[in-house]
Amino acid sequence: MRVAIVGAGVMGCAAARSLARRGHDVTIYERFEIGHKRGSSHGPTRIYRFSYPDERYVAMMKEAYTLWRELEAASQTKILFETGGLDMGKDLDAHIAAFEAHDIRYEVLDAHRAAERWPSLTLPEGDVLFQADGGVVHAERAWDAFAQGALAAGARLLETRKIDDLGPDGFVDADVTVVTAGGWAKQLLATAGIELNVRPTRETVAYFEIPDIPPTLVDWGDPSVYALHDPVHGVKAGEHIAGPTTDPDESGEINDDSIRRLSEWVAVRYRDANATARHAETCIYTNTPDEHFVLERRGSVVIGSACSGHGFKFAPLIGARLADLAESA
Repeated sequence: MRVAIVGAGVMGCAAARSLARRGHDVTIYERFEIGHKRGSSHGPTRIYRFSYPDERYVAMMKEAYTLWRELEAASQTKILFETGGLDMGKDLDAHIAAFEAHDIRYEVLDAHRAAERWPSLTLPEGDVLFQADGGVVHAERAWDAFAQGALAAGARLLETRKIDDLGPDGFVDADVTVVTAGGWAKQLLATAGIELNVRPTRETVAYFEIPDIPPTLVDWGDPSVYALHDPVHGVKAGEHIAGPTTDPDESGEINDDSIRRLSEWVAVRYRDANATARHAETCIYTNTPDEHFVLERRGSVVIGSACSGHGFKFAPLIGARLADLAESA
């Protein structure tokens, strides 16, 4: 089967690797170049966590975790770094119920016990939730491992090849087209008569100096705030779906208000941090109304629209699911 992958971010490369390893004729089209910073896959790190208030995502993470370890073995590359993960804020009971539904180990700690274990953190009064198996995905290594794995299995990569029409007058010649175009997916799918209900936003993340390696931290709120270890600066922090609606063709600007809020949050939560941001950058979230993923087939087109800002951790599983959809009648 001839398969075209449109968009060579982490999801596109993961799908290409799965399909090529299954023996299909795969061509990957990328409007920029692998490793570019215009979309959603760049940057050094991402959180991976089993902690979700929805048990479906806990089950998916269990599958994805196994596939990540398989990718590490196949690529001989260390990708996952276990730091453990802390959750605080609202709806922790739902996370606990999801853990128990899938036999995931966890601990509930009061503020005193948490302070004893992580003296560099300042956590709020009340309980926090700790899950020891979570941590950090080395995003750039992951992206490269998927891309190199796809090429090693026979896929072709065509960089600086913009595809802007999936209709009969377009330039894609394949039995099935997998669209993993991130913020560009909505406009591209519209050329095939497919409506994708998503809203791209431009999110800002900031990096701060901190001397130790703390667990990942998710402060569930409105918006939620997250932080994770960064191998260069110490900690990376961001707000979840707090940025403005964006045109992915625009370069985008750092949101100074977001940097200010993140600096204030880091100053409260990390005793030893330098709360002046050392670096900041933007990325695109492609958001569905309910923050769930769109993984489906419409005729000869497979839609891979993850991730509303929380999909990177599932990349090997999403790649396999998209390959299954491409193979389906």
